[in-house]
Amino acid sequence: MFVLADHNPTRHIRFPFVNWAIIVACLLVFVLQVPWPDYAFTPATLHRVGGLNPPGGTPEVIGQMVSYIFLHATWLHLVGNMLTLWVFGDNIEDAMGHVLYPVFFVLCGMAGAGAEALMTAQPEVPVIGASGAIAGVMGAYLLLHPRAHVLVLVGLRVPLLVPAGAVVGLSVVLDLISALAVDPGEASVAFWAHVGGFAAGSVLITVMRWRDVPLFQPPQPHSEPGFLGAGRWLPRIGVSRPGGSALWFWVKAAVFFFVISLLVETFLA
Repeated sequence: MFVLADHNPTRHIRFPFVNWAIIVACLLVFVLQVPWPDYAFTPATLHRVGGLNPPGGTPEVIGQMVSYIFLHATWLHLVGNMLTLWVFGDNIEDAMGHVLYPVFFVLCGMAGAGAEALMTAQPEVPVIGASGAIAGVMGAYLLLHPRAHVLVLVGLRVPLLVPAGAVVGLSVVLDLISALAVDPGEASVAFWAHVGGFAAGSVLITVMRWRDVPLFQPPQPHSEPGFLGAGRWLPRIGVSRPGGSALWFWVKAAVFFFVISLLVETFLA
């Protein structure tokens, strides 16, 4: 299930440049083929039984708990994570500001690494990917906007508009079930990192959000002028006419669905 878009405005910031900076950083690290074995996080360095002692000691372990966030194994891994971050991250940056948001993101990623080290049955297997940190973003989004409308691509084929609470809640439940049920010999996804990141994001948002940002907000109807909401940051471009915002939203959804489907077919072929 791919998350494609949401229908949720930002209130405090004009442009989520920190969220975009994280996306660009992950993309550059992947395109430049940074050697991930040097920067991946190995849970055994924190594992409760027989932890490893890396040459760099504690600073190296902490550095890897941050650097692993920006590494991805495949294009599909990268695209799936960045799409989710693009959809949910702007509203979390809006809720706490440009300064606290990167701190929040990294802390969620580190919490995911800690959970993986504590619970994994394969502590010697390196972990990479922003999924833990993004799970934290999703956890925060769940507490802030559980009824916001989210467009998802189900089964890589069917676009569906559902409440954010259903999307995030289902993701967390599936991650927890997978973490508990997966055969250690077949594990290829760090499910405990997802669970740990989600838990951290759910807690941190309660203390890191601005005072005027309430929890469990109702859905907020709004228009997003311009292609894929570009008019939100470029005023007077594609200004929607009365009654036209819903139609324009679905036009964008159809275009986006076609593009994502094409990308998925390309990378999975």
